[in-house]
Amino acid sequence: MGKIFKYTCWLITSVFFYHFYLVMKKDKPEEGFGANDSMLHYAYQARDFYYFLRDLLTKPPTNSLLMERPPTPPGYQSMKTLVLNVSGTLTHSEYKLGVGFEIVKRPGLSVFLTQMSQNYELVLFGDQERSFIEEIAMALDPNM
Repeated sequence: MGKIFKYTCWLITSVFFYHFYLVMKKDKPEEGFGANDSMLHYAYQARDFYYFLRDLLTKPPTNSLLMERPPTPPGYQSMKTLVLNVSGTLTHSEYKLGVGFEIVKRPGLSVFLTQMSQNYELVLFGDQERSFIEEIAMALDPNM
């Protein structure tokens, strides 16, 4: 009884993948040799699910990560954008017993930000929540 079940599963799987091949590669899969309407229906569903997963995993969630810049007047060149990672690059977190995590600025960070802000539009990036990143940004530059 076990062999019958095993070979039946192999047969159904191979028939399904043949129909899936017809759907993916042929212009008119209904005219393929031994094409079955119900198996073609499942093959179409599998193809649609494949395309959905491919788009979900390969296409970016948004078209642009930064806001659109307003149009500049003629002859004016806009500043270049410098994207900086907040956690690990600009700041460092340390754990102190009894206090918890403490955020520490890197040495020379204020001078670096002052010099870079003259030539670049600075964008802060981080993997924490937005409110936490905004709090760190306000602590780094209160005039923001």
